[in-house]
Amino acid sequence: MKAKALRFKDTKEFVSIQFFGEEPIVGSCDLPTIQPMTATISGMKNVYESEDMEDLFDFDNMEFVELDIIEAGEVGADIRNKLSPCKTLASLVEAFLNEEHPDKKNGMKDLIWEVLKQNKESVEYIANLL
Repeated sequence: MKAKALRFKDTKEFVSIQFFGEEPIVGSCDLPTIQPMTATISGMKNVYESEDMEDLFDFDNMEFVELDIIEAGEVGADIRNKLSPCKTLASLVEAFLNEEHPDKKNGMKDLIWEVLKQNKESVEYIANLL
């Protein structure tokens, strides 16, 4: 699931806005405050402007960044599924190298090429996963 979080441009730390009474205190924190994908800096300015608090924030030094929120354990299962073509390719290459009959080897080549294509897609997916 995608979400946004507000962070400082210069330090890349996440912005923390805490209210004590009616006064907000702006600081940095390690954990992001999750915002919807529709959140914008101009929207934040409008909210605090309507409350006469816009002078308390340096929105020019803040930006929204997009985050991927992943449920615990989901990535591991996804990687295991994507490794299936890799295991299949290893088995096919091993069988191909052990096969001595030329006709059977020719038939295996097409299958190896097909699984190799799936293997490349899986490796690309895993490389871009995190």
